Amino acid sequence: MVYIVYDEYMNLKKFPNGILPLDIFISSMQKNRVIDSVEGADGVIDKGYTFTTRSVTAEIGLLPYDTMDYRLLRDEAFAFFVNHDFLYVSEKYQKGKKYKVTVVDSFIPERLTQTMARGTFSLEMSELPFAESIGTTQDIEQNGINANDELWGFGMGLIAEDESLKYTHETNNFRIYNAGNQPIHPFEQELKIKISNVVGSLSYLQLKNKTNGTTFRVNEEVRDSQTILLDGPNITSNGLQFMRKTNKEFIELVPGWNEFELTGISRARTEFDFRFYYA
Repeated sequence: MVYIVYDEYMNLKKFPNGILPLDIFISSMQKNRVIDSVEGADGVIDKGYTFTTRSVTAEIGLLPYDTMDYRLLRDEAFAFFVNHDFLYVSEKYQKGKKYKVTVVDSFIPERLTQTMARGTFSLEMSELPFAESIGTTQDIEQNGINANDELWGFGMGLIAEDESLKYTHETNNFRIYNAGNQPIHPFEQELKIKISNVVGSLSYLQLKNKTNGTTFRVNEEVRDSQTILLDGPNITSNGLQFMRKTNKEFIELVPGWNEFELTGISRARTEFDFRFYYA
């Protein structure tokens, strides 16, 4: 099996009997370059670029018993890929990364013989164009990295340092390792930060990523009974909306090490839960 397919809830989808995953082809990401010009001046002003999407092609083989069975398998293949708003695919030989895809084109299997056919599905990335880790950092925190499971694999940027496997801290100065090669913004990618067991907060609490300067601050005393959660663009305290009590700014992560500092308190428990993202 060259690739694996999961449904939108990350449940493994087993291929029906007689349908074989043959190969998968994943392109690089497309860039949308943003430029401007000044009247009377040569050249253009480069304003950077954004990544838009990437194409994914999945091939399957059909092994019917006869002509009638071929048509049954063909319909099963249609339903397998098309009856979902999106799917996740993962390469067997680079396990640990998943791609969120959707079917964009219709297809007709190529009939090779009465008992053999080949089909090619054109897929396109859904939402973000990045590959993302199947596991999250709290999977690493709780279970470590096991090379024998499907969560982690080679080429994921993981390093053999004990500190890089720790994503829950109870000190005011610590480091968080982003093994992906893409920065993480809470409005675009998955990023949860939970702050609890706060001791010694008198008038504020501040969490700063000293590596990129992003800062989250609570502008009042935080009690030890409070659990503050930054979940993407949402900020809550004990489940209630809390953004108005903050500086309305968010933590972002760069690839590699991120140096953090907690101020305004004596100590707290800080948990990071996010996926890694790859070009």
